[in-house]
Amino acid sequence: MTTLEQLETKHNFNFPALYKTLFEANKLNWMGNFEEPLEKGKTWADDVYPTLKENPPLLLHSGGSDFELLTPSAVLNFKFPEAWETEEHHFIPFAKTSEGNTYAFYKNVEVEAEHPIVLIWEDDEAEYVAKNFEDFIFRKMLEAADDIDKDDLYADYGKDKPMELYRTDLKTDLEAIRPYLKDKYISILEEAYNGEVHETLIAYGFKCSKPVKEMMKEMLDFELMGEVFDHEG
Repeated sequence: MTTLEQLETKHNFNFPALYKTLFEANKLNWMGNFEEPLEKGKTWADDVYPTLKENPPLLLHSGGSDFELLTPSAVLNFKFPEAWETEEHHFIPFAKTSEGNTYAFYKNVEVEAEHPIVLIWEDDEAEYVAKNFEDFIFRKMLEAADDIDKDDLYADYGKDKPMELYRTDLKTDLEAIRPYLKDKYISILEEAYNGEVHETLIAYGFKCSKPVKEMMKEMLDFELMGEVFDHEG
């Protein structure tokens, strides 16, 4: 079993307190108590997910349809692409997208004594997406309430009241993370997840007191938010 000490040693990085707390609470492992790789004949959806659903690890439903948290083993053994300038840019990956992009701590920079989170695109750029790990979690969970692609939603929940099933899963995620996030963030997410459903031609969402993008701007903005930089040679 991969330990936090192994991760910090491998990446020469001191993870923030929230990451350490969630790691010790087994909230950062989407494999639960299963070992990688799975035994022949077992699948994540059929065998692992049902054991996680009632007490989900971080962002299991609220990370978005294209989001996947890297397991501790995957963080430890992450293979940095040869094109990345890893001597100049020090990334500590912890999640990925279905398109092959990577979320990581960026060790080169500190914002209010913490390292920001960047999204490393498949091309040669990375983008600042949150000033710290807690803000990243809140951002992902807030975005989960808005612009929910209909095709993705139907694929996961069917067409019979999919938004209510989705709402239930979001609230389960929220209860699981409640002890770890600041009260203000929890209150905003509670309001968002209890909002009335609204629909456009291609997406659903929950109505909030303010548009999600406006709330993100007010609460999460920092000097580097949205900036991009090259990370390849």
